[in-house]
Amino acid sequence: MKRAATLLALLCAGCGSTQTASQFGEVPLLLPAQVSGNDAGVYFASARTYDQGEGAELLPSRQGDADFRITADPPAGCITVMAIVPPDELVLCVDEVILQDDRAKVLAVVRALQRGYTQAQKEPEEAITAMTTALPDANREELAASLDDVAASWTAGQPFFGAVQRGDATDSSVALEANEQRSEGD
Repeated sequence: MKRAATLLALLCAGCGSTQTASQFGEVPLLLPAQVSGNDAGVYFASARTYDQGEGAELLPSRQGDADFRITADPPAGCITVMAIVPPDELVLCVDEVILQDDRAKVLAVVRALQRGYTQAQKEPEEAITAMTTALPDANREELAASLDDVAASWTAGQPFFGAVQRGDATDSSVALEANEQRSEGD
């Protein structure tokens, strides 16, 4: 019965209904301790309200704990659902309970980040502006250089942004499903 409910929720998620930020609410997202160009997609997704368009509000932070995290080393119980720097150098992982119980929320976050990172590749200056607006102490020139260095690696050799390698502690279907839903909506 639970699988049927999950399948129904996934089918409804792609039905074209307008979602609001209140659907999933605030979504804390733990980022690596060091600010870098690899964060651009997160801040761009928030600045352009791609997250809110998916029914969530991303709350990036560098300290504490969160069900969603971008990391090079996912902790136990955090399932990789999207590659930021493939193949699995920097990934988005989500708590396995959230992935199982609230897959629609996970898909919303992945779709927002896919769009944020894709647009950051296309509009690097605007992405840097989004970052420096959110992080006023960040050095714009250093971030721009970092983004120039890393942006191409996000999609290099990948069929789409976020593709993950199949393996233990990964759910490669999430990024694929989110990409397909995003493509249908474009």
